[in-house]
Amino acid sequence: MKLRIFLLTLFMSVLTLCASDAWSAEKQVHKQGNKKVTSSKQAAKIVQQQYGGRVLKVNKQKNNAGYRVKIVKPNGQVISKKVNAKTGKIENN
Repeated sequence: MKLRIFLLTLFMSVLTLCASDAWSAEKQVHKQGNKKVTSSKQAAKIVQQQYGGRVLKVNKQKNNAGYRVKIVKPNGQVISKKVNAKTGKIENN
């Protein structure tokens, strides 16, 4: 009986820790995706934090909607991502 109570308590503790970690990670993602981007340096930093690698080029969009950031990933792959200037989120190309 004591073993059951101990195992149940242990299970509930692990479940609570996992849920709080997931909530914390979701809160961090939401926080990062809600800031206005006002410079090419900010846009480059957002993409670099998400994908790693080295920034090759940053272009401001003509309609001031955002920035296009080109990076080379650590594996050598070159990718281009658009960062929304109003939200700070990386958008699908």
